[in-house]
Amino acid sequence: MQAIEVFDTNPSLIALGRLEPLSSFEPRPKLSVGLPGDMPVLTCPVAAVDADCFGMKNADVNFGFGTIQLRAGLVQSIRVQVHDVQIYWLADMADPEVWAAIDKWRQAKHAPVQFDVRGEPGEHGHSVFLKAGVPRGSYKNEQFRDMPAPPAESIWKGMVALADSGMLQQQAETDLEGIPLRRVFVNVLLTERFKPCVDESKLVEMPMHVKPVFRKGIIY
Repeated sequence: MQAIEVFDTNPSLIALGRLEPLSSFEPRPKLSVGLPGDMPVLTCPVAAVDADCFGMKNADVNFGFGTIQLRAGLVQSIRVQVHDVQIYWLADMADPEVWAAIDKWRQAKHAPVQFDVRGEPGEHGHSVFLKAGVPRGSYKNEQFRDMPAPPAESIWKGMVALADSGMLQQQAETDLEGIPLRRVFVNVLLTERFKPCVDESKLVEMPMHVKPVFRKGIIY
C-alpha cells in the first residue's frame, strides 16, 4: 500500500484518494472479513489535526454518488457521510477503473473505505477502516458510464480546481436526516488514467488542512 500523498497545485495541497486492493493491506482489517482480496478499498488521507473527525464507533453512515458538470467534462462524486463528517472523492465519470470498483462494491453490497490519519510530528499515524453499505438497484450515473472520456489532463485540472475552490464544502448538504454537517473533506481520486498528469516530485506525505468555513451557522 502506498504512502499518504497529496498533489501540490501551488499554493494549495489537494488530497489524493486512491483505489487500493484489499490484498495490499497487512494486516487485513477485521471488518474486511468475507471480502475478496481484489476488492477495491477507497482511501482518504487525513491530517493529524483532523484526526478528531474520524472517531467512528457506532456512527450513522451514508454512502452515495452524485454528478457534477464541469466545463472540462462530467465528474462523478463518491460521497461518504459518517455522522456529521462528509467526505467527497471526485472522479472522471467515464473512468473504467472507477466503474469496475463500483461493480464490485455493488456485488458485495458494501464499499470498504480507509481513512489514513497522519501522526503528529514524531508520532505514528493510524488508520480507520469502514465497510459502508452501498445503494441497491440501478444508479442514475450509469447512463453516463459509456460516454466518451474527456482528455485526462483537462478533466484532472477541472477536478483539482473544484477541490481547491472550497465550493463543495460551502454547498454540501447532509445525507443523514437531523444531523447537520460539521466538516467536509474533498479528495481527487487518482487512478491509473491520471498518473501521467501528476508530477511525482510534487507528492508529499502531508495532506492539506482546510480551515473550517463558517456559513449559516454550520461549520463545513
